[in-house]
Amino acid sequence: KQWYQRRVRGVWPTDLSGLIKSVGVLSWTWWGLCFAAVPGLRLTMPDYPRTFRVFLPVTFFACLGSLYLMIGPFFDDPVPCFIWLGIGALGIPIYYGFVDEQNKCKGWMNWLLKKLSLWLRASL
Repeated sequence: KQWYQRRVRGVWPTDLSGLIKSVGVLSWTWWGLCFAAVPGLRLTMPDYPRTFRVFLPVTFFACLGSLYLMIGPFFDDPVPCFIWLGIGALGIPIYYGFVDEQNKCKGWMNWLLKKLSLWLRASL
């Protein structure tokens, strides 16, 4: 075999269907939240300018579809699904600590980073 075929096989996951199922749970969770936000934003900000409008029953069926695609893999193999949901949940404090423009959580994020850097210095 060629050298590039051996390298790709070393990097590429062997269980691709498991990877797709696990990552699919996380992606369909976020898509479902986006679909669910459409009616909420339509009610709270009805005069906000939008580039296009979506027929509300479409968002309802999209939410149902994403809910099915999100819950289905838990019945097949729940452990990787919980791992990926945990990885996704780690992004929430990162968002509020670093991306949020209003800096709602700046105090506890600075405290957490200081503790983490002290722990890393002590362990290394």
